[in-house]
Amino acid sequence: MAILGFMITPPFAPEILAEFPELTALGRTATRLHPRRGTPGVGDSHAGGPLAWPADEPWPVCTRELRDGRRHATANPLVPLAQLWASDVPDLPRTGPGGHESDLLQVLWCPVEHLRERRGPAVQVFRRRAADLPPDLLTDPPQGDIERAGWVPTPCVLHPERITDHPCADALPAPVRDRMPPGVAAGFVAPGWKVGGYPRRAGEIPCPRCGTPADLLLVVAECEYDAVSYHWIPLEEQDLDWSAPHGDAYERPTGLRLDGDLHVFTCPACATVHVV
Repeated sequence: MAILGFMITPPFAPEILAEFPELTALGRTATRLHPRRGTPGVGDSHAGGPLAWPADEPWPVCTRELRDGRRHATANPLVPLAQLWASDVPDLPRTGPGGHESDLLQVLWCPVEHLRERRGPAVQVFRRRAADLPPDLLTDPPQGDIERAGWVPTPCVLHPERITDHPCADALPAPVRDRMPPGVAAGFVAPGWKVGGYPRRAGEIPCPRCGTPADLLLVVAECEYDAVSYHWIPLEEQDLDWSAPHGDAYERPTGLRLDGDLHVFTCPACATVHVV
């Protein structure tokens, strides 16, 4: 397994915490993944790299209805989106529905627009125990239809960093929100790829199957920063050349084009995966 690098986010503005001490109680841990282009291996945590997939286990496929009402001519093999080992990502849940232990999360999707997926690609999530992986792993997964090149991530290595996340402005208690000058809370939520923390939207997300409030598992982001979140740039990259085309390697390392963040929620009661 490769040694992951480190990145450090500048501390949350102390003057804001001093003026609004209520924010401290609302802080929630998250792990920023900091994907950067590289060549990850099957034993690494990564975005868009090869998966530690058992050779004797069928590769997952998609049979869902497409946006125009058609279906794939044949079941469409999924594309690896992320592989996360709990030893690298401290906020990765180790206990799934039913109390089953896991220390490896694998996320794949079908890079085609689907009828019932508001954000396009259909996501599938797999949890495993590293101890259960066989010695023989799949080396040449099947390839399928790809509707948009921007839905296939550029392979990236990760630089996980645990931070304290805060809710977006609309999710703050009204007494706190009303005291804040306009725009102050715009950059409270950590941007980019992360595990845990807060979504960049307010309100609970109910499970579409059973109604239980769903947990935010993973944020898949098109950009690591935007116009209101440049203070989240890691200290190690603040002096880099961010002009085009160099900046894309840091701002959009995975090359995804999603028209916004994609939030992967899971239900703690029935294990349903819900994407918004």
